[in-house]
Amino acid sequence: MVALKLCLHELIEAQAARTPNAPALAFEDHRLSYRELDLRATRLAAHLARLGVGPDVTVGLFVERSLEMIVGILGILKAGGAYVPIDPAYPEDRVAYMLSDSNAAAVLTQASLGEKVPGVQAVCLDAFEWNKDVPRIEAAVQPHHLAYVIYTSGSTGQPKGVGIEHRNIVNYVLGVTERLQLEPGMRYATVSTIAADLGNTVIFPALASGGCLHVISQERAENGGLLAEYFEREKIDVLKIVPSHFAALNPEGVMPRRRLILGGEASRLDWIERLRMLAPGCEIFNHYGPTETTVGVLTYHAGAQLPGTQSGTLPLGKPLPGIRVELRDGEICIGGAGVARGYLNRPELTAEKFVDGFYRTGDRGRELPDGSIEFCGRIDHQVKVHGYRVELGEIEAALRSHEGVREAVVSLREDQLVAWIAPKEADPRALREHLKARLPQYMVPSVFVPMERLPLTPNGKVDRQALALLTVQKETPSVAPRTETEKALAAIWSELLQAEVGVDDDVFDLGAHSLMAMKALTQIRDRFEVSLSLRNLFEHPTIAGLAGVLDGVWLTKAKSPASGGQEEFVL
Repeated sequence: MVALKLCLHELIEAQAARTPNAPALAFEDHRLSYRELDLRATRLAAHLARLGVGPDVTVGLFVERSLEMIVGILGILKAGGAYVPIDPAYPEDRVAYMLSDSNAAAVLTQASLGEKVPGVQAVCLDAFEWNKDVPRIEAAVQPHHLAYVIYTSGSTGQPKGVGIEHRNIVNYVLGVTERLQLEPGMRYATVSTIAADLGNTVIFPALASGGCLHVISQERAENGGLLAEYFEREKIDVLKIVPSHFAALNPEGVMPRRRLILGGEASRLDWIERLRMLAPGCEIFNHYGPTETTVGVLTYHAGAQLPGTQSGTLPLGKPLPGIRVELRDGEICIGGAGVARGYLNRPELTAEKFVDGFYRTGDRGRELPDGSIEFCGRIDHQVKVHGYRVELGEIEAALRSHEGVREAVVSLREDQLVAWIAPKEADPRALREHLKARLPQYMVPSVFVPMERLPLTPNGKVDRQALALLTVQKETPSVAPRTETEKALAAIWSELLQAEVGVDDDVFDLGAHSLMAMKALTQIRDRFEVSLSLRNLFEHPTIAGLAGVLDGVWLTKAKSPASGGQEEFVL
């Protein structure tokens, strides 16, 4: 196939030549046609080339969700380089490590984030001269060169970079477009961070097939009401999303019109039945694939008759074109055109996980009668936390780096990370702050259990089975709620956290996460007729602080003669 000899940006350039005036990108009220997208990316590529960017040269992409985010990706690819996506929410230590480990020649960023970029030549996209006339460059990039490097959690204490070549991602784009029957002119929504490859299911197929890619703002992606309004107004056809994220948004309002693609974690069969009733005309797919095999390798179409599975979840499905799957002693191993180059600067780990042209996923599976693969758990200590891939060893290593910790083990219990630490004198609050400075929020345990010593097996290893039998005690609430507002908020959070919450307790320290916070926002809106943003919760993570915000809103409403106390306030 001729297309397999092309690089990723060449697929998009070809589409721009076919439909130059068609809408390519949308962000809130801003739009770019395919011609405008291509021109901006070409100008950025010429600038990056002057900075020394070329084949297999990495460039950090450290931006908020915006049109510039996608222009930045395409500009880096056009210059011949490989982009390294970094979430703006990451701690500065992690940002610095990723830029250093990837040996980034430059980093694309925005003025609001510039201070967080250490020691790397920064290109501020806010101030870039997009209208400057520059010649189109011809980068000497080939399909075997890197397109991007995505960092995933690492069991040894630091994240590891996965190197994806152009031929890997091009095979994926062509294969998933064919399998999902994606058509020109469809409207796609991307709601995920680009620091993981979840969003690549819609980003690149949209731009390579003549669709319009809608980049959804952080605020909308975390607010079911705002997202439902946008989907209705813009008539969104295709959405890829993590099941737990989708459930937190109230799926009834945010079902796409034609394709719903679920991935990142398991989807229960009974839940899928309910989704199909919400939008009979929307086809639902399950999508599976580790970053090391390029976005996704297996798909399952949830047709009229759902299968019976031992796990009660949707099967992972069958391989995309160009992909091979083998079950070796029950472990899912992936071969074919999607297998990554390997781990950046990690030859030993690459040799361990990439064997004979196959990537060992660490996932256990079994083959169903129709040839589909069913997920049956992990063979190691890797877990999924709200769609994020987490190596428990990375958290444990970060804990052990604190001078007050002798031993540490982390486990996943009822959707919450629990840290078991010794000695007993270790201070959970200090450890929590220590981890926040080094790890993303979703990797910080919600419960810390200090112990005299951790239980050991006869051969001297930590006895994880013994830890699994122990009862976890939640932290004692600080101060009981006093006002009616505090009592109402305490009731909401206590129900969500399944624990008593004091007015001075940080709900995120007690185990709240962004998806739970989205549910809290819905209940707060129903109870107080006030629409808060997720940022409000992060800025006021205690009941006392949030009650002050709400009481201030009610005071403002009481003083407004026109309001009558009836309209809904949005902060």
